[in-house]
Amino acid sequence: MVNYPANPDPALAVAAAIDLLVRQGYDATSVDDLADAAGISRSTFFRKFGSKEDIVFADHDRILGRVQESLSGTTADPLRAVVDAALLVFGHHVGNWRTSLARYELLHQVPALRDRELVMTHRYQRAFRNHLLSALPEGESREVTAVAFAASVVAVHNSVLRQWLRAVSAGEHVTGAGDEARAWRDAREAEAEELAARLGNELGALADTFARVSTGEAGSDAAGAASAPGGRPAVVVAVLDPAAGTERILQAVRDALA
Repeated sequence: MVNYPANPDPALAVAAAIDLLVRQGYDATSVDDLADAAGISRSTFFRKFGSKEDIVFADHDRILGRVQESLSGTTADPLRAVVDAALLVFGHHVGNWRTSLARYELLHQVPALRDRELVMTHRYQRAFRNHLLSALPEGESREVTAVAFAASVVAVHNSVLRQWLRAVSAGEHVTGAGDEARAWRDAREAEAEELAARLGNELGALADTFARVSTGEAGSDAAGAASAPGGRPAVVVAVLDPAAGTERILQAVRDALA
């Protein structure tokens, strides 16, 4: 009889399962194979992860829970709280970059999994939107601001993350425990830190843009006006192409709010 750990580390189980799916192929890998790779029994696999598709995104469920906990307990500015939550998600992905990269490659191998990825994206966006709806000051534009900012933050976050994953995926990989492998891993970690700082700056600028518009709208309301100078709405929803680059997304939002 195989003795499985009583409390297996879910992060290690997810990483092992996704790595196996990439190497062996999604359709060719059974639940028994995944349970063995994760070091757990078949019954524990179903109890903790559900299905083969579920384990691919299991870490998203955990980080979403952390996001919701962070937002529910914050007293920070609502827009900045959402930025911090998005950076928490980004930090998880780059901190577990091997799993993130393996999942990125798996999604390219199995296009059917992308629908599930979209569902996860909408769950993050809904969490951001719901926090903003509960935390922003009451006003006619509160719902529009919540929807627009939540969508914009998710779009920018995903754009930056995918750029980084594409670059790492396309680059030369060095594995093992030698000096060259360690130097390669250190370089990737340094890139991730720089990218996190860049994302923080870009999302901060986005929050400032929305905050200025909200302030301008408040001033207009006080004067009895319902729109921004020039007769344009003070808040505009921008429909963003998920494939657009970060700069295009940010510029589209700035143009819409100009």
